[in-house]
Amino acid sequence: MKDQRFGAMGASRLKAGAGLATLLCALGLPAAAYADTASEIAALKAQLKRLEARMAEQAKTNAQVKNAVNSAKTEPGIVAPPPVFVSFKNGLFVETEDKAFSFKIGGRIQADGGFGGPASYVDSKGKVQNLFSASNAGFRRAQLEVEGKAYKNWYYKFQYEFTNSGAQGIRDAWLGYRQKLLPEEITSQPVSFQVGNFFEPFGLDAVSSTKHITFLERSLPSALAPSRHIGAAVTIGDKNWALKTGVFSTSPQDTSTSPPAGSSQYWDVAVRGIYSPIVEEDALLHVGGSFRYHEANNTTQLTDAAGLLPGRSTEREETDILGGSGAFIRAPGNGTTTPTWDLNCFRVGNDANGTVVSSFLNTGKGCLKYSYSYGFEAATAYGPFSAQAEYIATQYERDGALVAASGAPGGASLLYSGYYVQGSAFLTGESRAASYNTYAKSWNSPGTFSDVQIKNPLNKGGLGAWEVAARFSELNLQNGGASPLLGGRLENFTLALNWYPVRGVRLQANWTHALTLVGPSDRAWLTGQHPDLFLARAQVFW
Repeated sequence: MKDQRFGAMGASRLKAGAGLATLLCALGLPAAAYADTASEIAALKAQLKRLEARMAEQAKTNAQVKNAVNSAKTEPGIVAPPPVFVSFKNGLFVETEDKAFSFKIGGRIQADGGFGGPASYVDSKGKVQNLFSASNAGFRRAQLEVEGKAYKNWYYKFQYEFTNSGAQGIRDAWLGYRQKLLPEEITSQPVSFQVGNFFEPFGLDAVSSTKHITFLERSLPSALAPSRHIGAAVTIGDKNWALKTGVFSTSPQDTSTSPPAGSSQYWDVAVRGIYSPIVEEDALLHVGGSFRYHEANNTTQLTDAAGLLPGRSTEREETDILGGSGAFIRAPGNGTTTPTWDLNCFRVGNDANGTVVSSFLNTGKGCLKYSYSYGFEAATAYGPFSAQAEYIATQYERDGALVAASGAPGGASLLYSGYYVQGSAFLTGESRAASYNTYAKSWNSPGTFSDVQIKNPLNKGGLGAWEVAARFSELNLQNGGASPLLGGRLENFTLALNWYPVRGVRLQANWTHALTLVGPSDRAWLTGQHPDLFLARAQVFW
C-alpha cells in the first residue's frame, strides 16, 4: 500500500510538472528554468519505474510464499514447518516451538598449571633422589559435544576429548528414550532408557561433571568407583528420589584395545539410589547409596586397569596435570625391574634377565573370582554453606590356590576403601542448593550439581560468585594380607578458592598437603613423605 500511494503521488507530481512547464512557456520565462523543470520530471519518471519494478518483485515473492503455505496445507502428509527458537547464550541451542526437536553444541576447555614438592628418597646406591619436585602447565581437558532431542521422546549425546586420540577420546556417546509408563502414584515423570557409553551409576563425586565439582580433581576414593562404560541402563524417579541401574562392559578408555591371548571381557552390574527430602532454593538434604558387582573373567591390567589396578591407574590425588611426578600411589618406580601384578594374578614387567613378562604364568587364567563395591553418600546445603561426604569400599574375592600357584602377592580376600568430607561457603551469598539436579531436572545424572546460579555476574556490574572450600580425603589399599598387592595409603587435605565471574567461566586455585603417605610394598621409599602441591585452572564451558 505504501508503494502504491507513492506511485500515485509520483503520477500527480508528473501532471503538476507538465502544467508548470506550460505555464512557464506562456509567461515567457527563461529556457534555463524550463530545463530544470524538465530534468526533475525525468528523475521522477525514473523513480516511478524503479518503484513499479520493486512492487512487481514483492508481489511475486508474496505469491510464492502463499503458494508454498497452501501447498503444504493441502498435500497429504505434509505440514508447514514450525518456527524454531535459537539461542547463543551458552553455546548454540536450537529448539522447535513444540519442543519436539532440539540441538545443542557445547564443550569445555580446562587449562591447568602448577608445581609440587619437595620429597625425596635414598636409592639402592645410597644417593638421594628427588620426587614430586615438578611443575607443569597444559590442557587437562578439551572437549566438544553435541546433544539434543528428536520426536519428543528420543535423546542423544556425543562427547569427544581432544587430549586423547582415536577411540580413547570418546566420552559420552549414548542414545536415550523416555516414556510415561508408571502410574501417577509412583511417579509423574517418564521412565528413561539409555544405551551407549556413559557413567555407571555409582557414587556422587564419580558421576558429577568436572565442569561443576568444587575441586580441580575428584576425591581419592573415586579411584574405587567405575567411570564410563558401554552398556544399557534404566532410570526412574521424581522430584525427591531417583533409581538408576544398568549392565556394562568394556570402555573406550580401557588401557589397551588389543587384549593378550587368552583374555576375555569383563562385565558389571551397577545401581545407585538417591533420596532428597529437602529440595529448596536455598536448602538441601540429599542421601544415597550405590552397589556394583564386577566379574573380571580373564581380563588383565592391559584391558581393565581401572578394575584391576585401583589406585595405581585411576587415582589422581588432585594433581593430574603433574603426571607421574604428582601421583603418589601410582608413582613410577626408582629404576627397579619389579613386575607390576594386578588383582587377577597377571603381571607385566621384566624378569631377572631383563625379558618382558606379560602372562598369567603357570596358571593360564586369572585368579579373581569377582569383586563388589558399595558406597554411601550425603550432601546438604543451607544458604551459602554446604557440606558433602562419601564412603566407598571394594571387596576382591580371589581363588587362593591360583594365587599361590601364580606367585602373586596378597591374600585370597582384599578390601580397599576410602572416604572424604568437604565443605564450602559462598562469600557472595550464592547457594549450592539452587544448582541441585533432581530427576525431573536432569534425568541422566540425578542427585548431582550443575553450574552455580550467580547472583551478580561481572558483566552486569557485580563481582561474580566467590567460593572457599576445604576437603579431607583418604584412600586405603593396605588391607590385603601380609604381602599386600599394590598396597599404600594416602591422606590429603586440600584448600580451594573458586571465582565464577559469569556463567560458563571459572577460575580455581587448589593447595594440597599430603598428611599421611604409606608407599606400596614395591615402593617403600614413598612412606613418610609429606609433599605440598599447588594447582590453578582456567575453565570455560558452553
